[in-house]
Amino acid sequence: MALSSRTKAPDEKLGSKKSRLVKVVIILILLALVYSAGWFAAANYATTKLEHAFDGDNPLASALDCPGMRMSGFPLHIGLNCNKVPINDRRNGITGSFGAFRSTAEIFRPGKIKWEIDGPAILQTSTGLAGSFQWESLRSSLSLGMNGIDSSATTVHTLQANLTDAVSGRVLRIDAADGRGRLQRDGEDLVGTARFSGMNFGQDDRNPNLPAMAAQIDLKLLGQAGALEIDHPEPIKLRGLSGEIRDLQIDMGQGRTIKATGPISIDNSTGLASGTLKLEISKVDAWRDLVIAAYPDTRDIAKLAAKGLKAAFLGQNSGQVTLQITNGVVVLGFIPLGNIPPI
Repeated sequence: MALSSRTKAPDEKLGSKKSRLVKVVIILILLALVYSAGWFAAANYATTKLEHAFDGDNPLASALDCPGMRMSGFPLHIGLNCNKVPINDRRNGITGSFGAFRSTAEIFRPGKIKWEIDGPAILQTSTGLAGSFQWESLRSSLSLGMNGIDSSATTVHTLQANLTDAVSGRVLRIDAADGRGRLQRDGEDLVGTARFSGMNFGQDDRNPNLPAMAAQIDLKLLGQAGALEIDHPEPIKLRGLSGEIRDLQIDMGQGRTIKATGPISIDNSTGLASGTLKLEISKVDAWRDLVIAAYPDTRDIAKLAAKGLKAAFLGQNSGQVTLQITNGVVVLGFIPLGNIPPI
C-alpha cells in the first residue's frame, strides 16, 4: 500500500529550521531599527524642546546657553549634557554661569527626568549684588504632566555661598550641610518649600560665635504656575511679584526659634518690598545673649530690643509680634531694624 505522505529528509528539516531562524533574526533586526529610529526621534524632540528652553523663553525669561550640547544614554535613557550653562537674564538684571549640566530620562518611565549640575555658580545682579556658590552635589528630579512640570524636588549637599555688596563692599558667607527644596503647582499659583540644616554665617573676615542653624520656608507665589509650562512658559517678574509666606521657621537650638507667616509683595516700579509678618519668638533672653556673644558691639541694641519685645509680650519670655515692612523699611513691633534694598 502506498503512503499518502512521506517523512521529510534530514536536509529538508535543517533547511526549515534555518528559514525560521533567518525570519527571527530579520524580525529582531527590524525591531532594533524601529527602536533605534524611535530613540533618535525622541532625542531630537527632546533636544528641540531643550533648545527652546535655552533660547530666552523660559520661566525666568533668561537667555541660557548650553555649550557642547550632546545627547547620550542610548538605548535605555535619553540624556542631555552641557559643558557649562551661562545665564543672561536681561529682564531681572542677572548674569553669570553654572558648571557642567547633565540630565537623563528613562525610556520606560515617561514624565520622569533627573538632572544634576556642577559648581561653581557665579551670579551678578544689576543692583551690585554678586554671589558665588559651590557645592559637593546638586541634584533634582522632575515630574512632567500634560502641560508642563507638575513638581520638582532638589537636594544639595555641602553648600558654600559668598554674597558681596558692591556698594558697601561687605561680604556675607553662608554654609549649609544639606538642603532640600520642592516646587509644585497649586492651581494658578506656584508653591515652593525649602529646608536647610547645619547653616553657618560669617561677615567679611569675621566668624561670629553662632551655633549651626536649621531653617525652612513654605512660600506661595500668586499667579505664577505658568512658570512651569514647557511650550509657553510665563516669565516670573520679580518686580510686581506678590505672595504669602505660609511658614518660615528658624531654629538656633536650645529652644531658640522664630516662626513667621504673612503676605509679601514687591513694588512694580521701585522694586521695594512690603509685607506684614506675624512672628512667634521663643526665649527672647536666649536670643539676646546669643546676639551679644556673636556681636559684642550690639550689646546695647540687643538689650533694648529684648526689653521692648518682653514688654510687648506682657513680661513673658516668648510671644507674638508684628514685623512690618513698608517700602523696604523694616520695623519689629516699634523697633526699627533697617532697610531692605530694592530688587
